[in-house]
Amino acid sequence: MEAIIGAASSDLCLCRGKETILLVEDEAFVRKATAEALESAGYRMVLAATAAQAKAAYRDCFEFVDLLLADVVLPGPSGHELAAEFLVLCPQVRILLMSGYAEQLTLCELSPYRKNYLAKPFSISTLLQRVRQVLDRTPFDFGASA
Repeated sequence: MEAIIGAASSDLCLCRGKETILLVEDEAFVRKATAEALESAGYRMVLAATAAQAKAAYRDCFEFVDLLLADVVLPGPSGHELAAEFLVLCPQVRILLMSGYAEQLTLCELSPYRKNYLAKPFSISTLLQRVRQVLDRTPFDFGASA
């Protein structure tokens, strides 16, 4: 049993990072829990509840944003719309969209971000693995499978 726990622990160590993530999630509990999990893995976090807040936070941020982690369903512009705007503002940003709605994830499959999505609810392990996978890709590698 200890070997299994040790292996799982070492896998999570590989999912650590120092990059800056802009997390856009309108549900306060999900935003807080997700941010805490990512911060505990070493990531720097910028938080927003809406697309408008995300754009303002990006303008005020003194660090390069490496990853936009956004819910697909947001009040106002959607995560898809926000992602498209961010690629214009910052072409090197990586995108990871998340949703708890199966039909929204199907739309992600049809979008330019293809495999860069995360189904809610997710475990901390899954979150850290997906974030690391997306960050390790080249910015324009949207079609690569995970």
